[in-house]
Amino acid sequence: MLIFFLAGTVLVLAMIIFSRTLWVPSGMIERLSKKKWFQNHWLSGGYLFGINALYFGTTICLLFLPIFTNIPYLHLVLMFLATIVSIFTWSAFSTAWTGSFKNRLKMAFTGSSFYLILALIMVIQWVSVKPLYPNEDTFMRALGWMLGFFVSAVAFSVCFIFTAFLGKRSARV
Repeated sequence: MLIFFLAGTVLVLAMIIFSRTLWVPSGMIERLSKKKWFQNHWLSGGYLFGINALYFGTTICLLFLPIFTNIPYLHLVLMFLATIVSIFTWSAFSTAWTGSFKNRLKMAFTGSSFYLILALIMVIQWVSVKPLYPNEDTFMRALGWMLGFFVSAVAFSVCFIFTAFLGKRSARV
């Protein structure tokens, strides 16, 4: 498990470092950048919020798939693919959006706030873990909420970094 965690950390850091050379679908970038509503930081941030929620919900639904199959480690492959798709989407958003740095920060915070809300929910659940019956060991449940918080906080940070700091800037900064 530690090896998967370290490999994921290295992969995300490498994608952040080499984000300028990441391949993103140019057709998607052209379509998004030509939309007038997309250049509004609140609307594009809300759109990114919705896409993040859609990706999260789809991943959660797909994670029930390994229950019905006997394919080992399928959940790890699904989580890896969800991470890659999310990073490519954030990179495309960052490339397609133009505007001032202040508005880019607003767009990035609005879009990545889905993961911030999720992280806050995880912290509240983690702090309020109580035994369901006498003498229940709540360690595993608390560990799950803690790991959920960690994953959500990392997703918020990476989404915010990709959409706020790694995009092109317009001349009207």
